[in-house]
Amino acid sequence: MKNYQRLVLSVLSALFLFLSFRELGFFTWFSLIPLLFVIYKSNLKQTFTFSLICGIGFFAGVTYWMTVLPVKFTWILFVPLLSVIFLVYGTAIYYIYKKINQPYIRMFLIPAVWIMVEFLRSQTLLAFTIGILGYTQHNFLPLMQITRFTGIYGVSFIVILFNTAIFETIIFSIKNRKAIFKYLIISISVLLIFVIYGIVSVNNNLNRVIKNKGYGEIKLAVVQPNVLFGQKYSRKGIEVIPEPYSNYSYFKEGTELAVFPESMLWGLMDESKDFKKWVKEILKKEDMYLLIGQYSHDEEFKEYYNSAFLYNSNLEVAGRYDEIHPVPFSQYMPYPKVLGFLKFLDFSIVNLIPGNDWSPIEYPGKGKLAINICYESTLPSIARNIRNNGAEAIFVLSDNSSLDGSIAPWNHLIFSKVRAIENGCYMVHCANTGISAIISPDGEMVVRSDLMSKTVLYGSIYLIPEKTFYSRFGDLLIFLY
Repeated sequence: MKNYQRLVLSVLSALFLFLSFRELGFFTWFSLIPLLFVIYKSNLKQTFTFSLICGIGFFAGVTYWMTVLPVKFTWILFVPLLSVIFLVYGTAIYYIYKKINQPYIRMFLIPAVWIMVEFLRSQTLLAFTIGILGYTQHNFLPLMQITRFTGIYGVSFIVILFNTAIFETIIFSIKNRKAIFKYLIISISVLLIFVIYGIVSVNNNLNRVIKNKGYGEIKLAVVQPNVLFGQKYSRKGIEVIPEPYSNYSYFKEGTELAVFPESMLWGLMDESKDFKKWVKEILKKEDMYLLIGQYSHDEEFKEYYNSAFLYNSNLEVAGRYDEIHPVPFSQYMPYPKVLGFLKFLDFSIVNLIPGNDWSPIEYPGKGKLAINICYESTLPSIARNIRNNGAEAIFVLSDNSSLDGSIAPWNHLIFSKVRAIENGCYMVHCANTGISAIISPDGEMVVRSDLMSKTVLYGSIYLIPEKTFYSRFGDLLIFLY
């Protein structure tokens, strides 16, 4: 194979992978085949080079939204850094092909190595989960139901298994000069088993939620204020107040909980007097609770937290959650003693203190709510741990205003959609500039908003105490495999 052919195939894989994350998920099912051909026909040096080219092409596409961030060169620095992941993939696959002659073993070993790397890059305070292949199938709901057992990595495994099976089929057929489909049949059989399970699971789950009247219900108003990045805190909270539902009530009659996004107030409630006056009157008059994101602080204004507060109808604090995993370089400087040389990347307003309490918030008379703030919903372990600690629904509060009209808010919503399925519970995704949604336990969006619009979504969720296998045991099946 000539180097120009390797280049074309590497770029082709990068293109297919990129398109997979642009709502064309069917490309994922054969996206790795060109890269596998390159690695199969290359030495180690060539594998390094063209794996890196594929990684750069892929991550340059899926992270292009970073160009709208306040620090413009973030994207330029992140792309080559993330592309190192493809060096790891390429090197591992190279040695598998060189050392193992059994196609069946290779066919199952390559997906195992791939998802192991995906899992590892979802850990630590520097975790970055953009580009995990399983998310490309978020609309393939029957297949996505296996995440109740395996998490998102199980879907990645199936997708990569299908790619390796097609590749082994092509290689075997070329060598034997006749079409042999036994490897492809195995992968299709595995896929069908999980899809059939998913179809049955979706139907059973809907019946369980709809027909079982024992589940507690919360009627919600999900507020999307659409306050632009440069306008936050300009009017000390007045800017986040939505338009009234009618002349007779501010929120739709029967609403029990109003949900506002991340960091809508700077400081404690007393520091936003006009907003406090408005909301206290509304909560009392309409007998509601309020869940809202605030940048809170200690009495000496030395320590700041990205918090979510639950207030009762008297505007008394009923519960609080502090963000456990702030966004690195955006909300705080991670590992400052080690990464101090990267201080120029840090554009945080204050250096947030990470929380350490994985407990859900108790909603009196209703049940327990898990809170994920912003970036946290991209990390499966946070939602899973709080769910395993007793949460019966998950709320994601996010401020995507710095992302403008890019595809990033849609990608963020996909993470929440997958968390709902993994944990078998309702998910409420409340974003400042959108996209906001209420998501059912099977991944259906019950109601959703448009991006960059000021609106209020109304709907109900049910509090489901039963946990999925994944909620209870996490990535156990991946470790065992």
